Amino acid sequence: MRPGDRRRGGHGRRVLVAVVLASAVGQLAVLVATGTPAARADTCPDGQWSAEFHTGTALGGDPVGQRCDSGIDFDWSQNGPGVTGIVTTNYSVRWTRQATLAAGTYTATVTGDDGVRVLIDGQTVADGWGDHGPQTFSGTRTLTAGAHTIVVEYYQGAGGAMVTFDLAGGPGEAGGPGPDCPAGQWSGLYFPNRTLSGTGVPRCSAALDDAWGDGDPGLAGIGADNFSARWTRTDTLPAGTLTLTATADDGIRVLVDGQPVINQWHDQGPTTYTATVAVAAGSHDLTVEYYEHSGGATARVTVTTTAAPTCNTLQWSAQYFPNPTLSGTPSPARCETDLRHDYGTGGPDVTGIGTDGFSARWTRVDSFAAGPIRITATADDGARVYVDGTRVIDGWNDQGPTTLTATPTLTAGPHTIVTEYYERAGGAQIRVSYTGGGDPGPVPPAPPGGCTSDCDGSWRTLDSPMPVRSVHASVLRTGNVLLVAGSGNDQVAFDTHAFRSAVWNPGTGEFQETPMAEDLFCSGHVQLPDGRILLAGGTAAYSTATSNYKGLAKSFVFDPVAGTYTATNDLPGGGHWYPSLTELGTGDVVAVGGLDENAAGNVATELFDSNRGRWLPTADVAQSYFFWGLYPELKLMTDGRLFYGGVHTFGNAPTAAGSNIYDPATATVNDVAGLRDVNLRDQGASVLLPPAQAQRVLTLGGGNGDAGADAVASTDLIDLRQADPHWQPGPDLPAAKMYVSAVILPDGTVLETGGGRHLRSDPVHEASILNPATNRFTSVPPDPQDRTYHSQAFLLPDGSVAALGNNPVDGSFSTTISVYRPWYMSRARPSITAAAETFGYGSHQALTVDGDIGRVTLLRPASVTHQADPNQRSVDLPISAGGQAGHLAVDVPSNPNLLPPGYYMMFAQNTAGVPSVARWVRVQ
Repeated sequence: MRPGDRRRGGHGRRVLVAVVLASAVGQLAVLVATGTPAARADTCPDGQWSAEFHTGTALGGDPVGQRCDSGIDFDWSQNGPGVTGIVTTNYSVRWTRQATLAAGTYTATVTGDDGVRVLIDGQTVADGWGDHGPQTFSGTRTLTAGAHTIVVEYYQGAGGAMVTFDLAGGPGEAGGPGPDCPAGQWSGLYFPNRTLSGTGVPRCSAALDDAWGDGDPGLAGIGADNFSARWTRTDTLPAGTLTLTATADDGIRVLVDGQPVINQWHDQGPTTYTATVAVAAGSHDLTVEYYEHSGGATARVTVTTTAAPTCNTLQWSAQYFPNPTLSGTPSPARCETDLRHDYGTGGPDVTGIGTDGFSARWTRVDSFAAGPIRITATADDGARVYVDGTRVIDGWNDQGPTTLTATPTLTAGPHTIVTEYYERAGGAQIRVSYTGGGDPGPVPPAPPGGCTSDCDGSWRTLDSPMPVRSVHASVLRTGNVLLVAGSGNDQVAFDTHAFRSAVWNPGTGEFQETPMAEDLFCSGHVQLPDGRILLAGGTAAYSTATSNYKGLAKSFVFDPVAGTYTATNDLPGGGHWYPSLTELGTGDVVAVGGLDENAAGNVATELFDSNRGRWLPTADVAQSYFFWGLYPELKLMTDGRLFYGGVHTFGNAPTAAGSNIYDPATATVNDVAGLRDVNLRDQGASVLLPPAQAQRVLTLGGGNGDAGADAVASTDLIDLRQADPHWQPGPDLPAAKMYVSAVILPDGTVLETGGGRHLRSDPVHEASILNPATNRFTSVPPDPQDRTYHSQAFLLPDGSVAALGNNPVDGSFSTTISVYRPWYMSRARPSITAAAETFGYGSHQALTVDGDIGRVTLLRPASVTHQADPNQRSVDLPISAGGQAGHLAVDVPSNPNLLPPGYYMMFAQNTAGVPSVARWVRVQ
């Protein structure tokens, strides 16, 4: 914005539109009059305002001027109010009047540049007491019949000056209720005066499309001039935008649920006004009030509803307007993944919308747990935020980048969030975020059935070893596995640029080597929404006697169909050696941690825009400048924040608490209390227990390689659904170990396998299966191979588990692959014979199955290194119909924070607890 844009220019307007409360009939009356100077305020005629003018903005001291005003509708612009002793700036005014009103609900609306407020009987009804450009405030009060004192206070600081006030009766107040009319028709009352007072003449109208000209409405007792009317209607509307267009000669106002959206209560020739308002799904009360003074008479009103597009709970339904007033015809609604726009001096890239002088409205429905939430809005220029129609943030004025917050308290369940924004000129930005959304809903029941005998399962070491020293493994949507070595922790391979990877086909046992241009050894990686694998960071230099490893800033995307790597732009925050990558519900990817190109801790938060296929500049990403250590496992919570459960690689914990919650939208980091063995979680495991709806995280095992400490067997458990989550002790592992892998199985249990007691030494041959429903480990046969440093374990689509890699202290590397076949692989298994290839959020999906099915779940394919897979999760799909052999239907969650977009392995589990082989589906 530019200095000086903040104030509205004036046009020398001195017509005063007054809301006159006629005490003689005890009803609300409206007339048009001209201000009349008065020697004493207490001599003002009935219905007029006693105005007192003060120097200064605080209404302090004795007034320097007094007069009577018939109404409050002034645009003094850069001029003064024409009162001796009052100049063009730094003054304040108090208007007071006594009004006799009928019982009912009234809406007071005041607009001011600068501060304004309204009091009725000493109680504040509308409050905008602060420096701002033209800004409207309103409030409602239910009043008893009789006399009431109304006070309007205003101050002018500097720049433009204007103030208007209106008081409107609630629907059906004056004249009593309208007639009962068929659904969809307007219930009308016509009055033989301009004040909507007295007894009305009823009539039902299919539409408000009247051009009486010099004639009359054709009702007994209603003439061609000096009459008024009120029409009401209740509509059941979908969530979306209500567009109201009113043409009138003379005054007209339109209210939605008692709130004025068009308010042009004055004499005028035929004039058309348009306003839009966001509405939630449900019933809404529409009211139109009109008066005719003299001459021609026209009253036309149209109401159209534009349903919001089908957006998921993390998307905003967005509409843009080619003006700063949210009026006229908006652009077609579209879904936007987040509300974080920094237009600079450009525009929003919407057809018909320029770089200046535009406005926008964003709407979305989200589910919340009961309690307070925090909403943060940053805008240049004006912004306001509503929750269920109540304005909670109001910064509707020209301004440079300004941040406003609100902390409303909500009930549990869905709520509608609406953000409105306008850009006047100059720079433009709008960012809105909130906490507390994304309630995961009810926790699904425990999996059906389960193993009762012959439950051990078995291991087998494959005959064919890996052709590469794999340190990174990603299960691809093709069912194959990408194995990345890079230099494979081999200085000679690094020096000779022998950077290697291979694709393994578990079905055939074949390997296909794929060349690499950079050393992605010790990179981070994650599946993107389209099923490709994003790899970022790696090794720019090996350690020396005087320097640690140095991080690489390169980034690539691997295509599982083409089998090729494609470079993206470099990581803007520099090199990252041992970074963690977590996909957000938007499909974008957050990267944190690792060592930079100077071998120092990298404190940059990086964000990969999946739609544009590139890393965003760090200036466009909220920065905490917090060092998360090496391979910190940050797991996505259902409200969009990230949970760090204490597991990392090498040495002590990177944070004092050892566990934290990070909000990437605001870059805030909060400690989570209660984690035990904080500095003994080096290369332990952390797993979001199934089902993900339960939001329970288990941290298990670990050690401290730098300190040479013994590994621990302790586990800790936390429930992230709690308002203030704290760690609680969990069941001990059957054996103390670090380098432990935790793999979610399709029967709803978790296999823990591999490990060692000390840094790259003392392998531990032990494995067990955790039942999250009972919090108990049951021992199963161990992997016959050593699996310590640089080992990985992950689920394959057939339900088996592959374990590979081992890089002990002598520098050797095991290229063996072990496969564990759980108990269910020796049972008769159900199958999914038909399903859609793509599942939409909130959709109802039909499945064709073979077997009696009691549970359907989506498991995210692994992308794991150093026992860390931050994105591993299992999400239950509630069965909404069927369940017997043949056909059933499942409900897909609507919250992408619970189920981030991408490809998943879908398993159907029969009532005996046996899961099917996976069927691949894409969630988007």
